[in-house]
Amino acid sequence: MQKRIVVLGGVGFIGSHLCRRLLDDGHEVFCIDVRDVTNAPMLRDSLKHPAFRYIHHNIIHPFGIRCDRIYNLAAPNMVRYSKALPVETLKVSMLGSIHALDTARSEHARVLLGSAGSLSGGGRRGDTAERPLSTWQVIAEGKRSAEALHRAYRSEFGVDTRIARIFNTYGSGADLMDQRVVMKMVVAALQNREIVVEGNGEQLRSFCWVGDVVDGLVRLMESPSSETTRTADLGSDHEISILHLAEQIVSLTGSRSRIKHAEARPDDVRQRRPDLTAARALGWSPSTTLAEGLKRTIRYAERELSERASLFMTWVEVNN
Repeated sequence: MQKRIVVLGGVGFIGSHLCRRLLDDGHEVFCIDVRDVTNAPMLRDSLKHPAFRYIHHNIIHPFGIRCDRIYNLAAPNMVRYSKALPVETLKVSMLGSIHALDTARSEHARVLLGSAGSLSGGGRRGDTAERPLSTWQVIAEGKRSAEALHRAYRSEFGVDTRIARIFNTYGSGADLMDQRVVMKMVVAALQNREIVVEGNGEQLRSFCWVGDVVDGLVRLMESPSSETTRTADLGSDHEISILHLAEQIVSLTGSRSRIKHAEARPDDVRQRRPDLTAARALGWSPSTTLAEGLKRTIRYAERELSERASLFMTWVEVNN
């Protein structure tokens, strides 16, 4: 049965994959974002789809759309910036959640929040009083408040809310300038540039293919209303050290890149791994191996880099 589905942050990496999945499933999709939809590689072929609507809107302001489902994946991509914009980031998490929840309440719609994996065990915590907020602390505190709002609306107003704590996600469709570790390393390797590893590189991470994460989001959203699992970690539980990840990417690309060690970040955690107990209760677990996912990501990055290079070819080069 076709549903009217709103995706907040639909131009983003995970959001654009989700929009494509929902369109393929036969739904009407409203993609809401402040970013231009033409900047999303995964949505280039969807712009003329009769069931796709793009709305340029900042969710710190109220909105109202007749809908059945709301996926709230909106979040400033602070990973690419060295300096956080704490007020804007907190507004997106808190005011954005309030406006999404108010819309869900008035439309009797179900709403799912894309939260941060760092809020599960092993996340960055600690007293931030009298000290400037770091980028990661801003994101975590905003998502923590958003989770509380979703539980409050469920408890007080009966809004059907779900919370997905999303861990490290990678794959095709990401911006080549994305500073998340996998794409950053892949692009550096393809360009034979140095790959920087912070500290000794022994910190452990797990990486989940974006298509698997999207499948988990849909499963969590569509789980029965009586389902006791309302909050679930989504990610891979296969761990790899950052140094081993860099070495694997160099090997798969055949790169001449040298791995360079930089000073460790003082707030970097040793390990971050999802607890998939709740997700497995929904019948979900990641199915794409890291090796296969990296190969797909590399092919995507090679194609995008080649297309970008051709755009900068001179008239003489094109006609020779």
